[in-house]
Amino acid sequence: MKMPKSLIIDPQFKNLIPLLQRTEYLQLEENLLADGCRDPLVVWRGTLVDGHNRYEICMRHRIPFSVTEVDFYCREEAIAWICANQLGRRNLSEGTRKYLIGKQYDSEKFVSKIKNPSGLNQYSLPEAALPGKRDSMDTSRHRTADRIADENCISAGTVEKYAIFSRAVDKIADAEPALGSKILSGQYKVSHKNIVALSKLEPAEMRKVDRKIRRMQQQPFVQFKKTRTAINRTLEQPLSGAGQSIKDMPVFDPDADITGLTLTIPSWTGSIHRIQTKTDLSIISSAARSALIRELHVLVDKACEMLQILEEE
Repeated sequence: MKMPKSLIIDPQFKNLIPLLQRTEYLQLEENLLADGCRDPLVVWRGTLVDGHNRYEICMRHRIPFSVTEVDFYCREEAIAWICANQLGRRNLSEGTRKYLIGKQYDSEKFVSKIKNPSGLNQYSLPEAALPGKRDSMDTSRHRTADRIADENCISAGTVEKYAIFSRAVDKIADAEPALGSKILSGQYKVSHKNIVALSKLEPAEMRKVDRKIRRMQQQPFVQFKKTRTAINRTLEQPLSGAGQSIKDMPVFDPDADITGLTLTIPSWTGSIHRIQTKTDLSIISSAARSALIRELHVLVDKACEMLQILEEE
């Protein structure tokens, strides 16, 4: 272990890392103080790629840490890896999950294009930098979407839809960072259509929506109904300096997320059926078996909770 040294913090890389809850951050700090920084931080050309919270704590308390240097072709390839790595975390908000999937897809498409404009070759992220070894990636847009879809148990069409979502959130965050953060954290619940519509507004109009939602906010998280009300009230007013109304924005759809989940579940059951019929479960490792059992229990618990909520309504 080396004593702390300064690393470059790239704001875009850091913003891809979901914030820890205060209790999670304090627990991490306690663990680092007690046990030191056991896992190396991931660095690309002196820039921190993974381990931002640990780095911050280590620097503050002068806790020694080691680094692992990885090699990416360009920053978009680094972004794709960060997204894939973060998607392995549990307890991501639905907004963050959608954003990371869409961002990974767009970044990989960009890398494919600049590495091989003809689109005939393949590229792969550095094996040393990946959470697990991957096969080479086909640069075809559809093959990229299919692979990311399989990794996240969704359809390829949903991957492309999430890419639209991530671009819209980026536009919102560029104009009004606080609003973008609230959408990703799940604090503001907004339909996909209205996220896209909000991204097309002027910054002043975005701030207007944010203010209206905050005035109605009485709980830590704003439900769809309150967000929809704030947006609809803004829709009824003319755009500043424009002769048109924001009312042309897509109407809030209260069923949007439920419909998305309903369409996603068949891909989960399909993946499970494919494993049951094509995989020899008797030869898998105990670690893989335990991990799958754990996640299946989580899935069953969440499904039971959802059924209970729906049946009570």
